[in-house]
Amino acid sequence: MFKILVLICLIIQTHSWTWDVYPSPRGTTYWKCGVSKPTWVCDPDGMLTEQQREEIVQLVEDFKEKTKRPKSRYRCMREGLRLVVALARDKIDIDDAFNDPRKTGLCENGGWVTSDRTTCESDVHGVELNEDGFRYCYKMRWLGHLHTEDLEQINNAWIHLLKTKNYFYALKNYIESLRMLYIHRFSIFDDNDISLEDTKESLAEIRLSDGQQNKTLSRFSADIEGNKLKLLELQQSLDQQNKTLVETNQKLSEMRALLLHGQMLIGKNTTTPLDEEEEK
Repeated sequence: MFKILVLICLIIQTHSWTWDVYPSPRGTTYWKCGVSKPTWVCDPDGMLTEQQREEIVQLVEDFKEKTKRPKSRYRCMREGLRLVVALARDKIDIDDAFNDPRKTGLCENGGWVTSDRTTCESDVHGVELNEDGFRYCYKMRWLGHLHTEDLEQINNAWIHLLKTKNYFYALKNYIESLRMLYIHRFSIFDDNDISLEDTKESLAEIRLSDGQQNKTLSRFSADIEGNKLKLLELQQSLDQQNKTLVETNQKLSEMRALLLHGQMLIGKNTTTPLDEEEEK
């Protein structure tokens, strides 16, 4: 019986992590997380394949960019939200997170994110994926976090995939759903005045563009009229040249006729000595 208990303890120890020893994907030993470079995803238990892990890494990297709200009243919302993801077969540090089974201590432990509250990088949402479900945490200085009901709804929507060990699609769908919820949540804090000013600026730019196009069309029309006038003058010049050529040809014809007539008269009035002798 004692040997069985020892074996069970060893198995638990083998598959359990604490935040003191769980690797960080941001440090020099990031390779322990199964990643090829420092990132925001750690999978030391190999719950994902290498290809799946790379796709999740890309999804997590894009999370901050796609949650940016450039027109928000709050600076950190304009910069987007950092997402961090830790995978482990069993819950990490099972006694942490105020004994709330729905939460993870990722946001407070592990040294993944900065503790400098003067930067927006300290605002973070954490996701811990275990074989039995998802756990979450967040650190934000403004009212941008999601409601507990929303997070529970996401968990319940994809937890069935974990029962078949389909960790990749469960995590992928969870992150995409989480991103859409944050985008909707952050949109509440958009500054309508900024949006109105942007609209006014856009309309002004459109009017300016229309004015420039009208000027261009006017210049183009003027050029066309100028070209028409030049063509008309050229046509008139050609017509005059043709008229002059016709008149010249007529004069040449008249001169040829006069010359021919003169030659005929000279031929009739001219006699030779031989002709006179024959007449005698």
